[in-house]
Amino acid sequence: MSALKDSNPAYQAVTFMKVDWDKHRNDAIVDELKVRRRSTIIVFKGGEEVGRVIAQTSGAAIEPLFVAAL
Repeated sequence: MSALKDSNPAYQAVTFMKVDWDKHRNDAIVDELKVRRRSTIIVFKGGEEVGRVIAQTSGAAIEPLFVAAL
C-alpha cells in the first residue's frame, strides 16, 4: 500500500491505521466491523465505510479504496 500511496500525490491525503490481527482479533471492534480474517482492508470516509477488500494484495484490487477515500 505504501508504493501505491506514493504513486499518486492525491493519495497522500489517505490516512492508514494498521491493526495487529494476532493481538486484536478478539476485540469488540473486530466484531463490530465484521472483520473475519487477517488481511482485511476497510476504508472509511466521514465515519462511514466506503469500501473493503479481503485477502487482496494487488494494486488493482486496492487502488479503488484509495479513490473511495478521497
